[in-house]
Amino acid sequence: MPTIATNLAVTTKVYTSPAKATLDAVHLYRRFLRAVPTIVRLYQIDFPLPTVRSKIRQEFERQRFVTSLPVINILIAKGHMEYQETINFWKQKPQVFKYFVQEEYPERYVRKSFVDKFLEGSA
Repeated sequence: MPTIATNLAVTTKVYTSPAKATLDAVHLYRRFLRAVPTIVRLYQIDFPLPTVRSKIRQEFERQRFVTSLPVINILIAKGHMEYQETINFWKQKPQVFKYFVQEEYPERYVRKSFVDKFLEGSA
């Protein structure tokens, strides 16, 4: 089922107040959350839906404390582009799975103490 790319296109806006930018960021976040079942089906993601939703939440939370309005404008524009590329299946699977490296290989992300690193010879 082909999608019409212009249906998902959003014109770039320049926000003059943080409140309007926050409102649009929340709307974008909700669009992503509603699209999770479609994303999982399109890219054949083996993780459960709550895990994918959690990853989306983490990506939004990473930018939560950005206060510069020009930076917020760019982040929201990039978010809309990311949404459009993902839903239209313009991305390749590795571009989507890069967000799930930590879930797929948890042993790489285990925090080690100084003594563990020292004994391994990497301290």
